[in-house]
Amino acid sequence: MDIADVIAQIEEELTWREDELRFLRNQLSNMTDEEDKMRYRKSLVVMLYSYYEGFCKASFQIYINTINQSFLARNLVNDYISTASMNEVFLTYHNESKKSPHFNKELPDDSKLHRYSRQVDFIQALENIWEEIVTIPENIVDTESNLKPVVLRKILYRLGFQYDCFKQYEGQINLLLERRNSVAHGAMKEGFTKEKYDTIERAALDIMTELKKLIVDALIYRNYLKHSDQCS
Repeated sequence: MDIADVIAQIEEELTWREDELRFLRNQLSNMTDEEDKMRYRKSLVVMLYSYYEGFCKASFQIYINTINQSFLARNLVNDYISTASMNEVFLTYHNESKKSPHFNKELPDDSKLHRYSRQVDFIQALENIWEEIVTIPENIVDTESNLKPVVLRKILYRLGFQYDCFKQYEGQINLLLERRNSVAHGAMKEGFTKEKYDTIERAALDIMTELKKLIVDALIYRNYLKHSDQCS
């Protein structure tokens, strides 16, 4: 896969969102009443959150797809990517209904024995498991309908990035989520001052820009391989 094309995809995901947000924000110049502007910023907050979550999800998916389309053996990637690609494997060996074929009839309820049998199966399959091609499932990127800082940390951790890369922005993102939910659920009647909105918007755009850089660097330097699993 041409890395330049992948980077262009990520750039485009950020650019069109920034352009739309700029267009929507510029409509404020057509308003003269400050109360109207404050109410309008409420809708901007809802859109800002959707751009923030949408970009994060799209960028992580591009990263995953790029790794999947590289057709790498599991023994070549770092531990996080390897683990992410083994979700189905783990589900199979954690499945308590899977019984030992040797004792299924004689000892159907011996959970310890059947767990041991699944562990033996896992060890026997291990050599082949490492040689299998990595396929990371898309659901590894689960924004949980509210991309809170802790959810972003979880996704970063699963994909082998430094999980607290965006610690400095977490207060603003929590504020964005709180305000977005209040607006969406009709609990917030008042609008936003320019200063308050600008602070939240800046934090969201900074995270989007930094996430783009994080993923682009990881792709350029192939941080998903065994030599590195750190935040660039």
